[in-house]
Amino acid sequence: MTKTIGVGAVITLLVAPMLLAAAEVRVGEQPSLAGNERISDDFYIAGGNVSSAGPITGDLIAAGGNVLINSPVTQDVIVGGGSITILGTVGDDVRVGGGNITISGQVRGDVVVGGGQTQISGAGVSGDVLWGGGSLRIEAPVAGDLKLGGGEVYINSTVRGNVEFAGEKLTLGQGAVIEGNLTYKSPNEATLEEGARVQGATDFQRQDRNKAKEGVLAFATLAVLTGFLMKLACALVLALFFHRYAVTLVRSVVDRPLVELGRGFAAFAILPIASIVLLITILGVPLGIIGLIAIVVLLIFSSLFAPVILGSIVHKWTLKPATYEVTWLTVLIGVVLYSILGWIPFIGWIAKFALVLMTLGAIVKVKWDAGKEWR
Repeated sequence: MTKTIGVGAVITLLVAPMLLAAAEVRVGEQPSLAGNERISDDFYIAGGNVSSAGPITGDLIAAGGNVLINSPVTQDVIVGGGSITILGTVGDDVRVGGGNITISGQVRGDVVVGGGQTQISGAGVSGDVLWGGGSLRIEAPVAGDLKLGGGEVYINSTVRGNVEFAGEKLTLGQGAVIEGNLTYKSPNEATLEEGARVQGATDFQRQDRNKAKEGVLAFATLAVLTGFLMKLACALVLALFFHRYAVTLVRSVVDRPLVELGRGFAAFAILPIASIVLLITILGVPLGIIGLIAIVVLLIFSSLFAPVILGSIVHKWTLKPATYEVTWLTVLIGVVLYSILGWIPFIGWIAKFALVLMTLGAIVKVKWDAGKEWR
């Protein structure tokens, strides 16, 4: 299973840029797909609050703070975000990483999830379920196997395959029927409510809580992998969809790094304070609200464009092309390096913050120049 995930990740990284050429792309603060719209290709959508209701023939890739998917999707669904709800039917696999995750639609393929709290209900899953996180509740039938690792798991449905669990606590509800074998490692034996049945063999290995936490960490890498893929997808969407804009940002940061750093810091420090001051006055409330929304949106886009800029600069330094480029390769390089910086305490965090501020400064400059030309 680990090899399969690794190969799948590599394939995703290689083919994602080619798929973007034929995809429908929507980004913004509240991007959406209405119920009366139909997408006949792959669909990419990213923003603060994301919603999708219309039918999608290809894959759906979404990222945002709150993501609601009510679309019937004929192929894969890949989602990353804070709160994720999937209500529509999915014709193939679902791969999700986030905080609170609810999957209530029918899934005809496998489900791979990394998250804090997860609930799977509805018509059920036709394939396997691979999960890692804090807590999981399964109220839908699963035709394949369950491979689970995390804190607490509650199963209250029919599972036709085997169940493997490593974590803190396993509970089988009164509606649980495991037709295959049950193999689990936990500090305590599983709790079987009245009516719960395991038709195959049961293998329980008691382990101390430290080893249980190691199992949680192993499965938590699923969330990291999913988060990386979501960051890559969003960066690719922005970089390739707004290619000229991305190139302008790269050149601005390269030509005046300290100036853009200062401009970004000024925007980061002054705009929220000015917005709060405006909120105190009655007449300035609308402007204050707009200001706070603006700084949030600017920071989101700055954090997404920062890896794009980083990848273009490193690509120019290492491979030495004639100009700074923004391609799928430079975006991939940037997202990888940007993710690595996040794992380096203090120095890495400062570098990421400085890069985001420089990107913010460049965005503010471009918007300011555009405003002067329009005026």
